[in-house]
Amino acid sequence: MSTVLITGGASGIGLATAEKQLAAGNEVVVVDRQPCPHSQATSYLADVTDHEALAGIAGQVGSLTGVVCAAGIWDVSGDTDAAHMPVEVWDRTLAVNLTGTMLTFRCFADNVEDDGAIVTFGSVAALAGMPKRDAYTASKGAIVALTRAWAIDYSRRGVRVNCVCPGPTQTPMIDALLKASAEAGRLIDLPQQRVAAADEIADVVCFLLGRESSYVSGQSIAIDGGATAGLAGLPFPRRRHRADA
Repeated sequence: MSTVLITGGASGIGLATAEKQLAAGNEVVVVDRQPCPHSQATSYLADVTDHEALAGIAGQVGSLTGVVCAAGIWDVSGDTDAAHMPVEVWDRTLAVNLTGTMLTFRCFADNVEDDGAIVTFGSVAALAGMPKRDAYTASKGAIVALTRAWAIDYSRRGVRVNCVCPGPTQTPMIDALLKASAEAGRLIDLPQQRVAAADEIADVVCFLLGRESSYVSGQSIAIDGGATAGLAGLPFPRRRHRADA
């Protein structure tokens, strides 16, 4: 039987992943600021920015076959140009998304058995430029880079480290983004004309946790319905004239 620890596993993609792992007969440990609604999961209440709390949990959970770093935030109040973005939004976003992922890895990587797997969470924002979303984009881009480094660091133990990069997905976090975009008159144009369901992202996470992906490591996998394959879904500001006109 496998034991998988999931941060941010009480909602969204993290919860969808927990449900799939439990359905497969695996044990699931959830670390979140709120209790996991699934009664079969072992739930710890903690913020991923709290190093001491995470280290304490690591001392209790024992051996793991996988870790999923799904905890994250997107503060839409920071969706503005760099000159006007609140510094506190930058600090909090990087603290949760980037430092929280680093602390999760730091505290639990040694709990992962040889030939286990760790899945981090980037975003399509890390793979293609997204204007006016500096804090979120920076945090996720750094996770993509760290994933590559960690994959090399832990390759001798056979521990695979990969990053999923979801596009817009039906979760509480993206609901706020879609609402803010609509209010600002910005349309999110996606090739498949829909956002993903959380379980569609969770399917890829579970693949990366399993033996079917035994030779996949150091990769960042876009799960975006084709958005990063072209320009669809990437809003570019319009210029009134050419610079040399």
